[in-house]
Amino acid sequence: MTNVQRTSRRGVRRIELSFPLTASTDIAFGISLRVPRRRPRKGGELRRWSAAVMTAALYVLAAVAPIATVAAGPELVRLAALVRPMPPAVVYAAVDDPARPLVRARGSLLTTFSDDPPALRTHVVAPEDTLLSIAARYGIAPQTLAYDNSIADTSQLRVGQSLIVPPFDAAIHVVQEGETLASIAASYGVGLDAIHAADRSTFEAADDTPGRTLIVSVPDARYPGFRLRVSDAPRVIAPRVRWPTEGVITQLFSPGHQGVDIAAPYGSPIVATDAGTVSAVGYRGPGGLAVCVYHDWGLETCAYHTSAVTVEVGERVVAGQRIALIGLTGVTTGPHVHWEARTNGVLVDPMTYAPSPTAIIRVGGATGSP
Repeated sequence: MTNVQRTSRRGVRRIELSFPLTASTDIAFGISLRVPRRRPRKGGELRRWSAAVMTAALYVLAAVAPIATVAAGPELVRLAALVRPMPPAVVYAAVDDPARPLVRARGSLLTTFSDDPPALRTHVVAPEDTLLSIAARYGIAPQTLAYDNSIADTSQLRVGQSLIVPPFDAAIHVVQEGETLASIAASYGVGLDAIHAADRSTFEAADDTPGRTLIVSVPDARYPGFRLRVSDAPRVIAPRVRWPTEGVITQLFSPGHQGVDIAAPYGSPIVATDAGTVSAVGYRGPGGLAVCVYHDWGLETCAYHTSAVTVEVGERVVAGQRIALIGLTGVTTGPHVHWEARTNGVLVDPMTYAPSPTAIIRVGGATGSP
């Protein structure tokens, strides 16, 4: 049986634990609790100052140590490399797979953005508008305006009608089933670049999707199979035109001779004095075989006594294009062309619109009458 004994002396407290070992022997453990003696300390003021200085030094060290570590970073890395070298970098060699072909660019890669398609405009026909005046306002040929709006005759224009106006002489084409860009370009007698140049967005594989609207540039406004009949009176802006042929002016405009005669060798070319539409071809009594052109800005010019005509009614012609040949048809005493001009159906002097005369004028020559 365990016995606990407590004994106390002055300033000391003792606790003993005893355990019986044998019948006559015990094992005892003792613990003494003593109050520590208080000894007077010397130099108390000095110790306090030393503690304050050490505390301040620790604060300074705690603030400066991180900054010093960052500043000495490169040197620490170098020392670390000396102590423990970095492992060598592993380089993997590229092995070409013969089963997969390798495509290499011929030059530096360049990203481009497709331009937006050209914008189409609309025009509502006003009471004073004609097909020719609207075309002149937007800087396109009358054939372009007529073709894109399915107009075969200038008289079909109606007040309040809405017209689609392309930004330049071009056909507005809606892709049909089975068509390709190449076949569309061929149908207008132009190259594939005429489509790309007019619409910079046509470079994708799906550009020939049925239902898509394309713009096909036709610079001379000659649309295959399309003929425009000019039957309404145009309004004249009065610019200058070129001579219909090179020759000698033998007779000027007068009340009895409402035109200008220009003599030239038989078979010499007669050209369109400006861009326009062929309005008439055929025989006209004493005038013989004649051809007339309605110009885009409103003047109509005619050439008589021709031996052959190389254009047909409704065809688009450009300035300087051959339309006929000098001849002797009708009533005439020599090969020449009788050149007429009309504004709003009234005969006027062609010299009003002609350039400065470079041909020799020989008034009174006998070249017949139209």
